[in-house]
Amino acid sequence: MNIWLLHPFAGGPGLGRHWRPFWLADAWGKMGHRVVVVSAGFHHLHREPRAPGPQRINGVDFWFLDTPRYDGGNLGRLRNNLSFAPAFRSATSAIAAQFGEPDLMIASSPHLFFISAARQIAQRFGARFWLEVRDLWPESIVALGMTPTWHPLVRLLGWKERSAYRAADRVICLLAGAEAHMRARGLSAGKFIWIPNGVSDGEIQSALTIETLGHPLIDRINQQKQQGRRVVLYAGGMGPPNAVEVVLDAAAVLGSTSPEISFVLIGSGTSLAALKQRAAGLANVEFHDEVDRSIVHGMLHASDCAVVAFHKNALYHHGISPNKLFDYCLFAPRSVIACEARALAGLEDLVTARCAPDDPGALAASLRAALDGPARSRAERVAIAQRYSYSTLAARYLAEAGDPA
Repeated sequence: MNIWLLHPFAGGPGLGRHWRPFWLADAWGKMGHRVVVVSAGFHHLHREPRAPGPQRINGVDFWFLDTPRYDGGNLGRLRNNLSFAPAFRSATSAIAAQFGEPDLMIASSPHLFFISAARQIAQRFGARFWLEVRDLWPESIVALGMTPTWHPLVRLLGWKERSAYRAADRVICLLAGAEAHMRARGLSAGKFIWIPNGVSDGEIQSALTIETLGHPLIDRINQQKQQGRRVVLYAGGMGPPNAVEVVLDAAAVLGSTSPEISFVLIGSGTSLAALKQRAAGLANVEFHDEVDRSIVHGMLHASDCAVVAFHKNALYHHGISPNKLFDYCLFAPRSVIACEARALAGLEDLVTARCAPDDPGALAASLRAALDGPARSRAERVAIAQRYSYSTLAARYLAEAGDPA
């Protein structure tokens, strides 16, 4: 089968975050399908701009569209997002000439501005059209306080959301509890499939030899442990949705009751400066810049426990699927999450413990209890991760929709 996977912010080796399209394409290719990932030549998550046209990256075919650059401002980013659809229309014939006409068009939605174009082009080729939903638009930007409900953009996105659900032959969603939301907005019964994020098969193999990885940050964690400290690691985004301030407040609680517990936070984001200021008086907290995934995995392995937090928000009642949760499960000996129970539905096996959101005292107590308890064995963690391997998810992605794997 010939699959075109559209994702404006697709990542991968040397590209940056959002590796899911790369891993799915790689797995489908190994299953015998022909896959091309269509992405923007420039976006804010890219490590560096990509020249428009085809590129083969670690065995996966990409086609980068000519999209305008921007410096991080909202208007520039919006212009870039809006340019994706016309750029895709212009490149369609060239993509088909090189990779063949699609049998299946999948549009993955970090934004919705290209969905109707993808559906129309799928119809032109006689291909099936599937929608992959990563975040619920416009509910996400409203629930997180980024845009008021009266804003014209919210109305536009709401219309696009309903149109996309009605038009798609299938909707694959990363959020386990989102079907009712979609059904209320036009999705027909029987079209919803839950496929969460996961881990690559290569990373599962790397977990078996992770001790051989060396890096100064890994050495730093090992040095702290040799001094009798217990290390809690947060690795991920430093933005408003990540509730890192709750982790810092839990660190403040433990700083007085359990001073041997250290917190290491690694990542980048719009809230980083404010978070550093919040932690300025905490001797048990240190920040480090974002590093490659493999180094993060080594740091997780070296740590005693990993932590992630979410705010209490109705948005998360539909579910969550952060990449870090799967990485934590595979590489960290323990992991603690602060979120509501319904947010974690379907993914409970990934974590050691869960506590209530927005409660630093509860998070501190859960971390203390996890550190006092036994670590998960590597064999147990690998067995859990294999249920979420991208080879497994990629086969399920197609098989659950009635296609041969």
